Amino acid sequence: MIRLVYFGTVIFLSTVHLFQILPLKELEVSKILKNLPLNIAQNKLQIIPSRKDFEQAKLDLAKLIEKSRVGRDLTLIAGTVRLAFHDCVGEEHCDGCIEYTNPDNAGLDKIVQPIDNLYNNGYKGKMSRADFYALAAVVALTRSTADVKDKYQGLKNFKVGRKDCSTSPNENKPTILPKGSSGYKETFNYFKNEFGFNVKDTVALLGAHTLGRCYSKNSGYQGVWDNDIFNKLGSNPTKLASTSVLDNSYYDMFIKIVPWIQVDLKSGKKQWQEIFFPTPNDQISNTSKQHPILLNSDLVLSWEIEPKDKSGTSSCLLHPFITCKHSAGHKYAAEFAMNNALWLKAFTDVFNRMIEKNPYKLKAASTLK
Repeated sequence: MIRLVYFGTVIFLSTVHLFQILPLKELEVSKILKNLPLNIAQNKLQIIPSRKDFEQAKLDLAKLIEKSRVGRDLTLIAGTVRLAFHDCVGEEHCDGCIEYTNPDNAGLDKIVQPIDNLYNNGYKGKMSRADFYALAAVVALTRSTADVKDKYQGLKNFKVGRKDCSTSPNENKPTILPKGSSGYKETFNYFKNEFGFNVKDTVALLGAHTLGRCYSKNSGYQGVWDNDIFNKLGSNPTKLASTSVLDNSYYDMFIKIVPWIQVDLKSGKKQWQEIFFPTPNDQISNTSKQHPILLNSDLVLSWEIEPKDKSGTSSCLLHPFITCKHSAGHKYAAEFAMNNALWLKAFTDVFNRMIEKNPYKLKAASTLK
């Protein structure tokens, strides 16, 4: 029999159907799992990584992120943050499972592939996949502020011990993700119901849209949320592009730039673009010449946007006359636009709370042995 501590309770597992107890001092979970009966081994044992494995995972993930460079972008920075969010949506929240058949997860499989390869070849059984996904995002966010004044500090408070779903890495339960076409009521209600976040939390979390871009083949939208205009590193060709730098430039796009118009996309959806660039991005083949965009679910952080139809047609205007009223999120978006350090602190707090949502009681990584 093998002695294990399972949620604070001592249990004995027999592999020979005898009541003999073999005195074992300490075993690695990865070794124990190989000998456990399926009903015990299948996702019912909390895996706490060793300090050595945790530190090595951070190094390996950092190397993987650096290898994702395309021009001035490290594509896995935005990719891992998207992965962490999509993993944390659903009944069991952050559980190492993605519903790949869900159209809102389109393109995520390409992001996950190198991460899963690294996990399967070096960390399976040593830590949960949910921990690995969350850690990948936190390591990426740490890299995203390496060259700027205000640093992301979420890694020092990282916790481990998340439970994977029984079908990891595939989710077999339907998940509902927020829609880019949603209005302010639906957007704020989504984050309240899914994560328990208030208006300020939601405004802070969506600042992550400063990273990455939309692809029409995945979401039906095309373009980046911000460009080098407000990048804290400027347009220095030796530095990361704005799409890989975690800063408050996302808020600058709709606090400091007000006139926006909706344009029609080939997908049947609508996105907002600046009035000086009315040609829809999906009609511009050269991505470097495409212009920044916002979705309804972005502008609701400042304006009471409500769609009139499924395509997202706004019931109010931001040009040529402003007929929209400011939303409950505006005061927070304005504060974040003025103070990068203030936003980064708020974002770090809410992002950590999001990735810590799991049925298991988590353990601070700083206490690992």
